[in-house]
Formats: sequence, C-alpha cells, structure tokens
Amino acid sequence: MNEFETSLNSLLADTFNYILRFEESSLKGISNMSVTVAEAHALEAIGRQNDNITVSEIAAALDIAVPTATVAVRRLEEKHYIVKTACPKDARRSMLSLTEQGKKVNRAHELFHRRMVRNVSREFTDAEREVLLRAIQKLSGFFKEKVEA
Repeated sequence: MNEFETSLNSLLADTFNYILRFEESSLKGISNMSVTVAEAHALEAIGRQNDNITVSEIAAALDIAVPTATVAVRRLEEKHYIVKTACPKDARRSMLSLTEQGKKVNRAHELFHRRMVRNVSREFTDAEREVLLRAIQKLSGFFKEKVEA
C-alpha cells in the first residue's frame, strides 16, 4: 500500500472502532443500563416496527443471520428489554415488543445519534460540511455496492 492507502486504512478502522466504543459508553451513560451497540440496533429495529416484528424480520432489517438475531433476542429478553407474545396468525412464531426499559434504551440510542451528529457537525465550517457529506456519501456508496454485489 502507498502512504495514502495506509493512512486511509488506519483512519477508517480507527474511526469505526472509536464510534462503536463511544456509542456503547454513551448508551450506558445516558440510559444507565448495560446494552451493547448490537443490542441497541436490535431494539431500534423492534421500535421502528411499532413492536410488531419477528426474529426473522429483525435479522432481515439488520442484515444478520437468523441464529445471530435469535441470540440477541434471547439476551434482550433476559435483560427485560423485550417481551415475546404468540403471533395471532401463526402460533409457531413470536412477536416481539419493547418493554418500558427497552423503550428507555431505544430513546437513549436515538438521543446519542442526535447529539453525536450535532456535536460532530459543529467542528466543521459550512464548506467543510458539504465536502464531508459528499465524501461520506461516496464512501457509503462504495461499500454498499460491494456488499450488494
């Protein structure tokens, strides 16, 4: 790798890891509850569907394997963040919904993202924001194309 590629590789990996660590520590501080970033994203998927989602639908929404989603759901249930109820159309399936604690964590996760974006954007001028947004859009498009190929 040339110098640019080495620097870019390091920056991408470090930034990704810093964001994850920051998100997890912020969630703990905001909600006062122990939750991983993956669990917060599962709670977000459930909340987006207004508490009417199956494990398979969570897996699809998060682009993860069903067994991985099943493990996450089990952990969230043990922590009392979600509850399962029998599906009225198919008793073999369970519908998932957020408990009050789960809703609190989900709100904390939403708050984290609002604060993060607001605080990061304050670090840039209007011109820098435009360049940053275009660059991240290109970066996101590149990775999306690779994943969907």
